[in-house]
Amino acid sequence: MDVKTAVRVFDVINLFAEVRQPMIYSEIARRTEIPLSSCHALLQTMVAKGYLYAPGVKAGYYPTQRLLHVARDICSEDPLTLLFQPLLTALRDATGETAALATLAGNRVVYLDVMESRQKIRYSDEPGGFMYVHASAAGKALLGALPLVARRRLLDSCEPLSASTDGSVIDRASLEVEVEQGVTLGWHRSTGENVEDVAGLAKGFSIHGEAFALVIGGPKARLLKNQEPAVAALLDIFDRIPQTLIG
Repeated sequence: MDVKTAVRVFDVINLFAEVRQPMIYSEIARRTEIPLSSCHALLQTMVAKGYLYAPGVKAGYYPTQRLLHVARDICSEDPLTLLFQPLLTALRDATGETAALATLAGNRVVYLDVMESRQKIRYSDEPGGFMYVHASAAGKALLGALPLVARRRLLDSCEPLSASTDGSVIDRASLEVEVEQGVTLGWHRSTGENVEDVAGLAKGFSIHGEAFALVIGGPKARLLKNQEPAVAALLDIFDRIPQTLIG
């Protein structure tokens, strides 16, 4: 269940990330659908805490550098990021494709870290990006990393399965068969199901009872052409994760 005030704070921050310019409070209220009085009080609180300021009398509000410094300090000590960044870099360099670490956020997939391919034509995403759990290699790998009861409970919360593209698997029975096949193989694949012309390969696993996945994403034709060495690289990088974490 969402906490309304917390959701509104993040809505305001995400709005500034989108527009990248100062805004008056009535415009912020309109675009975030926050009642005017509540929006004004929220913005004043964010000013009082040092996260917003007024660039000019009529210019409205804009985030201060405090948000950047707090986020940087937090992320610099993220234990999983520190562990997985060199592994993701190695996976990107071995495959030439974008590499990512994913986990579950409710019934959606969220990227925790992304190392983008250096190739001109590449799959591009960023940490915090969401995907449907049933329409991505990461989602299938995360489902496969869950105990069967937890997997079925999560899929129950996703019904009905929505299509991101024409290639999305929206039949639950077919999806469950595909997930189980991936568990047997030791890796999962998607082909244009989340984004057209983008394919993904993923390896799911558990850390302290939570599901995670190593992911490779790239242009469909290129990644599928190089699938065999890409899968080999994926499994090799997985084997480098300290085994004391896995399980």
